[in-house]
Amino acid sequence: MAGEASPEAYEWLSRMERLQAERGDPARHVHFDAQVESVDRGSGTVTMVHPEMRSGDGSIVMPRMHMTFHVIAFSKLRGIAAGDQVHAVVGRHKGAIMITQIRKLR
Repeated sequence: MAGEASPEAYEWLSRMERLQAERGDPARHVHFDAQVESVDRGSGTVTMVHPEMRSGDGSIVMPRMHMTFHVIAFSKLRGIAAGDQVHAVVGRHKGAIMITQIRKLR
């Protein structure tokens, strides 16, 4: 019938909704670059000085400070070491501000 979406379109939409749920709402995240001061793989934390942060929805507002962040998965710290310049993404996870993504810049 004209005007009805195909099964493939529903499948695509379903996949996009799953991806969005996994990644979270972009307005609730903050992206920033920083230098890693230390990494503790045992506790799944990384320490750095982050810039002032403000998420699009206002759920994260913090001044520039020295802070230790937990990562949402220990595997995120693979290849990250003290002294590395990184790009990090933080968001609220289980009520805490945590690193959801991190990658080396150089």
